Amino acid sequence: MFVAAGLPGLAACSSGGSTDAGDSATAENEQKIGAEDVTAKQEADAEFLVKITSNALLEVELGKLAQARATTPVVRAYGTRLVQQRLELLSAVRALAAAKNLVVPSALGGDEQAAYHEVSTKAGSQLDKDVIDLLLKAQKQDEDALDDMKEDAYDGDIRGFAAKFHTPVQQELAGAEEVADTIEDLP
Repeated sequence: MFVAAGLPGLAACSSGGSTDAGDSATAENEQKIGAEDVTAKQEADAEFLVKITSNALLEVELGKLAQARATTPVVRAYGTRLVQQRLELLSAVRALAAAKNLVVPSALGGDEQAAYHEVSTKAGSQLDKDVIDLLLKAQKQDEDALDDMKEDAYDGDIRGFAAKFHTPVQQELAGAEEVADTIEDLP
């Protein structure tokens, strides 16, 4: 999955035999795409939508965790802002996927669940640091993917989506980097 690419070892932590939401969406899209004459770029468009959705779902959950359990006000406030922005992104990506007759995950995949669970078991300032660290990794992946797809996507609507959300994701990433700097000296 998108986040797992930046988090080595998490793939082995997925939930055994249960169906992974991201893998399921990818498989459904491959089946639909396989029935049509499509290009590698069209396949990349579908995979992008699955990956950006998977990351956004994780980021929403981490934002909610920060709101509920972070010990520092700056982390709680960041969680609140991030949840609002990522819910907007999720709504837009779901509408876009539906318009393109593609499937995106509706829940966290196994790798994302494992990453979330690992962070959620922490307490105090360690929770704050781990939430921000995981958010930074996911948001850097989002920013890179959106930057690439605003020019490289086959589909014009997907290019437009990537262009629209690239700047807000860059801003949230910059905000996460500021928060990380603020809390780096916590015990």
